Amino acid sequence: MTEVRIPNGFAAAMKQIADLIDWPACAEIAGKTVRNVQYWGQDSCSATPPIATALALDVAFQKAGGQGAPFRDAYVFQFREVMTAQDACRRALAEAIAEVARESGDALAASIEITQSDASPLSTLRASAEVGQLLAAANRLARRLVPFDTAGVLPVARETGGLQ
Repeated sequence: MTEVRIPNGFAAAMKQIADLIDWPACAEIAGKTVRNVQYWGQDSCSATPPIATALALDVAFQKAGGQGAPFRDAYVFQFREVMTAQDACRRALAEAIAEVARESGDALAASIEITQSDASPLSTLRASAEVGQLLAAANRLARRLVPFDTAGVLPVARETGGLQ
């Protein structure tokens, strides 16, 4: 039965190399049993070869006439996927910061307006609405910060009322 492998994954890289140089040669390079390296070629197995072994397998693949370096290519693909997601988070964070800046300006301008002697009740209502929009934007910004919390401090900030 043909096993379907995740494209650009480490299991697919192992299988690609073994298809060219065969499983026993892969096992010899890795210093493992044939069955062990065959496990590396299965998506259902979470184990992968150590970096030095993956490098040696990529080198053997190229020496045997293969194009590219399957483990390197899989790593680069997966790295780019992670970085693309991280870049999207950064862009969303920048948009949230810009929104808070805009809403802050609007809230401050509307609030200053009610300090004027000719301010109307409508001015107070507008200032209140602008402050509400600022608070909503600030809460969205706080939620955008969570993926960047590498120190684990945000749950503490939530418990103490710092993020609401």
